[in-house]
Amino acid sequence: MIRSKIKALIDKYLDGKATPGEEQLLSHWLDTLAEDTVAANEPDAQSREALRRNILQVIKQRTQQPISLYRVWKRVAAAAAVLLLAGITTWWITGHSSARPVAWLELRTAIGQKKMLLLPDSSRIWLGANGVLRYPDRFTDTRQVQLVSGEAFFDIAPITEKPFIVNTDSLQVRVLGTSFHVRAYPGQLLEIGVSTGKICVNHRDQIRDILTANQSVLINPNGYTFTRQSFAATDTEGWKQDKIVFDNMPVSSALLLLENYYPVKFDIQRPLDKQITGSLNMHLTISQIIKVLEDLTDHQLKIKPAGAGHFTVDQ
Repeated sequence: MIRSKIKALIDKYLDGKATPGEEQLLSHWLDTLAEDTVAANEPDAQSREALRRNILQVIKQRTQQPISLYRVWKRVAAAAAVLLLAGITTWWITGHSSARPVAWLELRTAIGQKKMLLLPDSSRIWLGANGVLRYPDRFTDTRQVQLVSGEAFFDIAPITEKPFIVNTDSLQVRVLGTSFHVRAYPGQLLEIGVSTGKICVNHRDQIRDILTANQSVLINPNGYTFTRQSFAATDTEGWKQDKIVFDNMPVSSALLLLENYYPVKFDIQRPLDKQITGSLNMHLTISQIIKVLEDLTDHQLKIKPAGAGHFTVDQ
C-alpha cells in the first residue's frame, strides 16, 4: 500500500501535478535519504549534492524527461523515492563506499540447530548444526564466504561476472549460480555435492574436480585425495528437511556427525569397519536414534549408556 502511494505521488510530480504539500513531502524524503546514505562516510553538503545529481542522472535515463539542473532539489526528491523503490540506492551506496572496509560477520549454530541466511546478492545459505560461517556485510568485486566448520546448503543467485566462492579448509568451491552442499566437520571427510548446476572444486588454486547435478566428492584432508560418487537428488538437501542422511558412511563418521545434532559423545572402544546407508529424522530422541543405528547394522553394533550423555560403542 505504501509503495503504491509513493509511486502515485511520484507520477503526479513528474507530470507537474503535485501540490506544494506533496512537493515538500518528496523533498523531505530526499533529504532523509541523502543524509542517511552519506552520513557514515562523507557527512558534508558537497557529497549530498553529488548524491542528488547522480540520482537525477539515473532518473533522466529512466523517465527520458528533460529535467533542468536548477530544479535539482525538487526533481531529485521524486527521483530519490523512485530509486528507493527500485533498489538503485544500493547501487549508489555500493559504488561510493569503497573507502569503508568490508566488515566480516559470523553466523553460528548450536548443537541440533540450523539457520537460514539471506546474503546481499539474494543468495541463501542454510547452516546446519554446530556450524560456523563467515560472510561479508556487503559484496564488492567478489562474492566470497567461508565455511569455517559444519554443514551448509547454498542456493546461489547467478551473477555471470561475479562467481560465488565458498572457502573451506584449503579448498575453494566456485559457482556462477547453482545449489549445492558442503560438509566440513572437524575430524571427518569433506563432502561436496551438487543439486543443480555445476561447480568447480579447487585446492590451493588448482582445479581438482568439476561436479554437475547429483554428483558429489569425498575429500580426505590427509593428502587431499578425491573420491567421486553419485547420490539421490534428495540426499543433498536431507538435513535441510530435518533428516540426517548416511550414504555408505562409515559408522565412526556417522557417530561423529550425530554429535553435532545431539548433546552426546560416543566413546568408540575399537575400530569400526562397517558402513551404513539410510536416513534419520532429527526429531527422534537419542534413544530412538540408537535403536535405528542398531537396526541399520543388523544389531552388530552395541551402544550402551555411560552416564552424562556419553555412550560406549562396540561391535
